[in-house]
Amino acid sequence: MAIVLRTQTTRLKIFGRSEAVKDADPATYREFVFRCALAVCGEPDGAEDVAQEVLLIIHRSRSQVNQLDNPTAWIRKVTVRVATRFLKRQRRPDTLPETFGTSAPTADALTVYQVLKRLSPEQRALLGMAMSQGLSYREIGEALDIPEGTVASRLNAAKKAFQKEWEHE
Repeated sequence: MAIVLRTQTTRLKIFGRSEAVKDADPATYREFVFRCALAVCGEPDGAEDVAQEVLLIIHRSRSQVNQLDNPTAWIRKVTVRVATRFLKRQRRPDTLPETFGTSAPTADALTVYQVLKRLSPEQRALLGMAMSQGLSYREIGEALDIPEGTVASRLNAAKKAFQKEWEHE
């Protein structure tokens, strides 16, 4: 959990690491936002677009972000919402991104990517937050404004949908 001091320094937890950061400086949150967006979007180009939009929102909302008890949760919530909207707007069903990370993807990675592309944006967001980021049901619920029980049932449905698509691959 992030510890927020309403002074000059904040602690930001990024995937198990806790780092001291300046209050509401968008550049400080760049890696965190990009990784959250990548977990939802599944590809670097889309994640970069989402991250840029979220960082603009953070910049415009700096004074409000500084007053939050948990700015990391708010930033995660904004990132998931922007990424989900991005996925809904984007209708390229079976195309691969031009850049798929830093190295050539394996056949299994490509298959996983293709299966994820066929899931709904909400299912991809849930799977990304749970599997890629390792967030708890409580953290996912906070990001999506839903109860933990709803997270559990929707995540279970997303896993089943993934498995069904995987078997058809």
